Amino acid sequence: MKTATIIDLIVDSDVYTQSMNHIIKQQHISQRMRRRLRNEGIITVNDEPATWNTLVHGGDHLVMKLTPEQEFSLCPMDLDILYEDEHILVINKAAGVLMHPTSTVRDHTLANGVLYYYQETHQHYDFHPVHRLDKDTSGIVIIAKTSVVQHAFDKKHTPFYKTYDAIVEGKLPAVPLTINWPIGRKPGSIIERCCTNEGKPARTDISIVDHNTYISSNSEQHFTHVQCLLHTGRTHQIRVHVSQLGYPLAGDDLYGGHLDYIQRQALHAARVSFHHPMTNEWLELSADMPQDMKDLIQ
Repeated sequence: MKTATIIDLIVDSDVYTQSMNHIIKQQHISQRMRRRLRNEGIITVNDEPATWNTLVHGGDHLVMKLTPEQEFSLCPMDLDILYEDEHILVINKAAGVLMHPTSTVRDHTLANGVLYYYQETHQHYDFHPVHRLDKDTSGIVIIAKTSVVQHAFDKKHTPFYKTYDAIVEGKLPAVPLTINWPIGRKPGSIIERCCTNEGKPARTDISIVDHNTYISSNSEQHFTHVQCLLHTGRTHQIRVHVSQLGYPLAGDDLYGGHLDYIQRQALHAARVSFHHPMTNEWLELSADMPQDMKDLIQ
């Protein structure tokens, strides 16, 4: 059965004899994960089997592994990798790709493709998305290679600066906008969200990039290319805010858009910047707008 490496480290040489539990607590590991490691972990010290009660010394090589809680099949996928190191993998996700398997879709999700990539490159990691994108939203997703790294993002409250390219229907006035409308579930729906005073705070800054009139053989449609900076990360936040504004995303038929010009919501996670939680390096990454969105504004 496949196992995932949770910890692989050389204990600092100046460390005196310490308990396994003390070493683990220093690695930004959640209490839940520590319980799993204690009860189910495969532990070695200097390549020799060890237990939770084994004492660890400076210079020791400590490895801890766990059987994944859920195993996914492996599927070849053409991954557009923007950045990779031993801790994270950043991918420009194509539209139409689910983040991970569901009860009805088991294969050809991003998780299946990433795990196949790990196997082909001899990396013993699992799939730990730091954030998610809707199936039909394209763009940047950050994947932690271990649960330790994923927990570090949460524990350090790593702030992300995420900017989306979006194309809305209609000619939006060329002035910057800040939308501060709370978002919650739409009554009677498990999928749709809406602006409601009972929802959670949600802020989106919108700036206008360009306007375009798309002319086909029998009609014309005005589109506005906007950039959206998210200050919160509510489900469907941009889709709900621009729809409530009266300018739904092109192709977003769930929130009032039309499928006449593009077959999915015209939304792309274009830029992200953040401090790497393990190295503290400042990263700024970008992904070009896909062709189906470019066609609406060229």
